[in-house]
Amino acid sequence: MLIKLFTLYVYLQTAFCGCGPDKRNSDFERLRKDYTVTIDKIGKLDIRIKESSGLARATDSTFITHPDGGSAPELYLFNLKGELLQTIPLPVPNKDWEDITQDEEGKLYIGDFGNNANQRRDLTIYSLDKTDRQVTDTLAFSFADQTEFPPPRSRQHYDLEAFFYYSDSLYLFTKSRALKSITQLYKLPVSGDRQTIVPAEKIRVKSPITAADVTQDASLFALLGYGRLYLFKPDAETISFAGKRYCLPVGRTGQAEAVLFLSPEQLLITNEKGKLYLVTIHQK
Repeated sequence: MLIKLFTLYVYLQTAFCGCGPDKRNSDFERLRKDYTVTIDKIGKLDIRIKESSGLARATDSTFITHPDGGSAPELYLFNLKGELLQTIPLPVPNKDWEDITQDEEGKLYIGDFGNNANQRRDLTIYSLDKTDRQVTDTLAFSFADQTEFPPPRSRQHYDLEAFFYYSDSLYLFTKSRALKSITQLYKLPVSGDRQTIVPAEKIRVKSPITAADVTQDASLFALLGYGRLYLFKPDAETISFAGKRYCLPVGRTGQAEAVLFLSPEQLLITNEKGKLYLVTIHQK
């Protein structure tokens, strides 16, 4: 019942609030102004896939997802029909897995960094071998600007559910629990011991950020929020909020938690109920 009410809330919030241009919300432009967009439900995940909290590509036609915190520490290999092809158990805890990404060679990174209460001191990213998908390294980190565990509600900006890999670094986007929602961008190099990371940028958003992905050439990256998809076209080949910013209402996707670029024009989205959506974007 709670899930149904939340899905209705997301849909109504998007329908009535939209995400057109707004000086108070970082000058996001409505995507449909310059593009034609279709959002299609294409399938549903096998019921044995307990949840889909992140997405990565395995082959051209198969994909990897994982459950959220409290579930078994395992990966699921599936196709676009939602069929479960393989379950891969991992020998590390799933305290709160929130997203998954991969480098250009196929190595996977799992973010065990969900931080709902803003009080975790054990934020962790696991790296996995590209062949057997087993854990090869653990990267621990902390936020340099967080000094209270937890901070007051007005400064609870340290939940984390979204990241992606680009050019030897991981880019992390926080999920704000404060009333005035922002997302902060942090850059985390994949080499080295425990690291303390500083915020590079922040931007105000209407929806808490739940997932992220980037095109191969970094010409476009996406942040997924409840009921909204934010797209960024940086001014240069760098990960930054500067440049063109678009917002697309995607209320029908419900409590969406994972996003993946299939191409610069297509994105795959999954939600908490296992539904698969394909977002197709063409410039007018």
